[in-house]
Amino acid sequence: MSLEGQSIDKKSLRVITGKTTDWPQLAKDCVAFANAQGGRLLIGIEDGEGESLAGQRVPAELTEKVRARLGELTINVTIVVQLRQSEATGGEYLEISISRS
Repeated sequence: MSLEGQSIDKKSLRVITGKTTDWPQLAKDCVAFANAQGGRLLIGIEDGEGESLAGQRVPAELTEKVRARLGELTINVTIVVQLRQSEATGGEYLEISISRS
């Protein structure tokens, strides 16, 4: 797993689930990556951690929900949302790839 930096950011799964959902902030992060050189958001990996939690499962409908919601909140930002699984822990996370605008 890569370290956070100018082209990659890790966020807790709580950012898109439950009462702590912050869609506007997530959209702002996508726009920032698009305005720079593009990048990746890894949703489901806690700050400071290298991998997703062992046994973590991402609800199947969440991939499409993220794609749709970010599409509603951004303009001219191309994103691809994919469900991934950590080889080390088996835990699932979402990878959002943002193209440069």
